[in-house]
Amino acid sequence: MTRRVCWNGCSFTTGLGFLEADQTRYRYDSLVSKQFDWIATNIAQNGSGNREIFMRSADAIMSGGYDWVFTQWSGLNRTWFYPGPDSRFCTLQTAIHEYRYRDIYLSAQQAGQFIRTVRILNHDFQNILDLIDYCRILKSLSQTTGCQCVFINGLVPWQQDLAQQAPYLDLDQTLSGYTKSILDFEHRPDTEIRRFFGQLVTHFQQLDKDLWVNLFDSMFEQQIDYAPLDNHPGAASHRQYASMVVQFVNNIQKDQQ
Repeated sequence: MTRRVCWNGCSFTTGLGFLEADQTRYRYDSLVSKQFDWIATNIAQNGSGNREIFMRSADAIMSGGYDWVFTQWSGLNRTWFYPGPDSRFCTLQTAIHEYRYRDIYLSAQQAGQFIRTVRILNHDFQNILDLIDYCRILKSLSQTTGCQCVFINGLVPWQQDLAQQAPYLDLDQTLSGYTKSILDFEHRPDTEIRRFFGQLVTHFQQLDKDLWVNLFDSMFEQQIDYAPLDNHPGAASHRQYASMVVQFVNNIQKDQQ
């Protein structure tokens, strides 16, 4: 039976970096879909934050039109603002330009300061909790509709220490540099560090880790080459991504037999 499959994510799944005419040829989702002879739809959008990705995947699952929905998660602190129905502003930008919309004007300097401020206020700690909730909700929706839900780590930087079991005897030796940074390890008392880390670990335990192709080893970390037009993953990287997804799917299908 031919499966109907949906792929969702950010620019890693749109194939950004290749000429538009070449994207389908090189993208990992196309390679996987061809391998299994799937009828595939790609709804990924460049620059998507995880909230946008979550909403699209939820719609895809609830539509009842797919047997499998693959959700590739993006960076934790990507945020989109919508000052009007025909304009949006993203904190993802690296090249900062002035922004104009009707009576709104931000100089390049003002826009840059706004982006830096939002990034400071939009902390990874809460974004991790939110991402876990997104996954939990999508899993629940997929169980209701009979759709197979699969998650792919595109740009999520969390580390394996979140999957360990508390209590920790020596947090200084146990925690990764990333986890220490989001806990403000050097400036908090041990009681606060243990409390906040305990919240992360407890929430992380709600994840169904069997639904993840690559829970910790993100696509970004596995990138081995660059696309022709920019620094997005190139053809060799997409082949590697496809290989790991194919292996994951084969394992699921074997378990379901």
